[in-house]
Amino acid sequence: MVYEPNQNEWISRSPMLQRRVYHSMAAVQRKLYVLGGNDLDYNNDRILVRHIDSYNIDTDQWTRCNFNLLTGQNESGVAVHNERIYLVGGYSIWTNEPLACIQVLDVSREGKEEVFYGPTLPFASNGIAACFLPAPYFTCPNLQTLQVPHHRIGTI
Repeated sequence: MVYEPNQNEWISRSPMLQRRVYHSMAAVQRKLYVLGGNDLDYNNDRILVRHIDSYNIDTDQWTRCNFNLLTGQNESGVAVHNERIYLVGGYSIWTNEPLACIQVLDVSREGKEEVFYGPTLPFASNGIAACFLPAPYFTCPNLQTLQVPHHRIGTI
């Protein structure tokens, strides 16, 4: 459902393709992407969801993307920058431990989307919040900047 503030009411929309809990969501290019999380199998055991679903805001339709997360992540932070979605940290039910990985979903070129690993966090953490700071580096002198081939984490 979505809230329509002009009408002060909740409006029904198409249901997701698969139920999920502990997932992350991000909006890019008028699409809502649902990443990671858990579902239940036929024995009611939790299973990690690696596939990515997108919701088209204009057509009210869900689509299963033809690209997946490299590993299952839930309880992750999420941030968007330059049509890339960064899935940060989280928890793995495979290892029962927090994660230190960052997965990057590049949706800047339709039909050529890709998922790759970003830099490793200095510590594993779940339930994390993430954002990009639109500030020059000199205004945040204590913030470490990590340089990797595809992107830079820290300041922009």
